[in-house]
Amino acid sequence: MTNTNIVTYPAVFTATEDDGYFVTFPDIDRATTSGQSLGESLVNATTVLGRALKNHRDDLPVATTLTELTHQHPTEFIQFVAVDLDHAPEQSLPEDTGEIRVAG
Repeated sequence: MTNTNIVTYPAVFTATEDDGYFVTFPDIDRATTSGQSLGESLVNATTVLGRALKNHRDDLPVATTLTELTHQHPTEFIQFVAVDLDHAPEQSLPEDTGEIRVAG
């Protein structure tokens, strides 16, 4: 059985001065998060991606290629993040709330 509601987008992980990471999704406006470790940042990135896309299944943006992002962000770590929209957090945020963020 194939689940067609799993989506994958690249995330850019930028190291912070306190040994954590700040995470952005170049293809998803306002979706950012952070974490005190790479693992925590990845978990938070999955959550924020699900929240950002939960109500936009019919209007999902096209993901930027890894090659393009590598050229745009040569010093950052890029990781693809997958989320199952059927199991994304129920706390989908309204359009006008500004930044969609999960604090680290």
